[in-house]
Amino acid sequence: METQKIKICLLAISICIFFQLPAQRIWEERKGCVLAQGNLAPGYLFAQKNVTAYIDGNIEVFIDDRFSFTGAAWCSFATTQKDQAGLRANHAIFWGGNYHFLKPSRFDPYISFTPGLGLVRASYMDGENLKLSPFTVVPLAALSVGFNYYVGSIFHFFIQVQGVTGQTFGTLPTPMRLDEIKFMAGLAFNLRLWKPKKHDVWANKKAG
Repeated sequence: METQKIKICLLAISICIFFQLPAQRIWEERKGCVLAQGNLAPGYLFAQKNVTAYIDGNIEVFIDDRFSFTGAAWCSFATTQKDQAGLRANHAIFWGGNYHFLKPSRFDPYISFTPGLGLVRASYMDGENLKLSPFTVVPLAALSVGFNYYVGSIFHFFIQVQGVTGQTFGTLPTPMRLDEIKFMAGLAFNLRLWKPKKHDVWANKKAG
C-alpha cells in the first residue's frame, strides 16, 4: 500500500512538472549565453563496420542570436577485442561554429561545422603478429545537425547527429579511414555570461 502511494505521488509530481514546463522563462536573446553538456555517445565506423563509444564534453558561446562558437572534446573507449585488429583509441577535439535557424524560442534547430584533430591508435596484423601503432595526430572534420528544446533559462534537452571524416597517415601499413557517425542526446545547462546590448537583432524587435 505504501509503495502504491509513493508511485501515485511521483506520478502526480511528474505531471505537474510537465504542465509547468511551458511556463518556465527561457532566453529572449541568445547573445552572451553559454551552453555546456557532457554525455555518453555511441557511434559507428563505416570502414571497420564497428560500433564505437565515447564520453563527450561540449561548450557553446553565442556571439549572436544565430551564430555561436563551439568546442568539444571526445574520449573514446576501445570496442574491439585485444586479439583483433582495429581501432584501439580515437580521442578528438573539435572547434568551429554553429548556425541556429530560428529566433530565440523553446525549439532551436541548428547546423554545425567543426574541424578538429584526432589522437588515434590502432592494432594491425603484420604477418601472423598483431602489432599496436603509436598514437598519431590525425586531421578531422565534422558536420552536425541537431536541435535544443529549452525548458527554462537554466537547462535544456538536446539531440544531435554528427558525421566525421578523416584518415590516418604513415603509422599503419595501409591508411585507415575514420569516417563515422555519432549520436548524442541528453540534458545540457545554460548560463548568461553578459547582457546583450540594445542594438542586438531580437532585442530590437522586441523593443519595437
